[in-house]
Amino acid sequence: MTEKQYTAEYTPEALEQYAELDSDSQDKILGAIKSFEILGTQYKNINKLDYELYEIKPRDVRAYFQYDNDRRRIIIVGFITLKKTQKAPKRYMKQAVRNIERYKRSLTDDQTQDYNK
Repeated sequence: MTEKQYTAEYTPEALEQYAELDSDSQDKILGAIKSFEILGTQYKNINKLDYELYEIKPRDVRAYFQYDNDRRRIIIVGFITLKKTQKAPKRYMKQAVRNIERYKRSLTDDQTQDYNK
C-alpha cells in the first residue's frame, strides 16, 4: 500500500458543506482529496489562491484547503460547486481563512484541555 504524503482533515463547516453536495459532486471531490493525500504536491489539479489558500478542483467542484506542513496534513475548509470558467469569489476565500483559524484554535484548545487533565 502506498504511504500517504498528506492527511486531510476537515473543519466542521467543510463537513456541513460536503453533506449538502449532490452525490456526484461528493464522489468527485472525495476522490480528488484521496488522490492528493497519496500524490501530495504532484497532484495536478491544485491552484494557489490568495490568503495562503489552495483549491483542489476536479471538474466543477472545488475544495479549499491550507497546508500544515509541520504535521503533513491539509485542512479542508470548504467546498463549492462552480462553473468551470468562474473564479473563486474573494468572500469565499475570506470565510475559508476564518474557518481555518477557528479550527486551529479549537485544536489548540483541545490540546490545552488534555494537558490540564
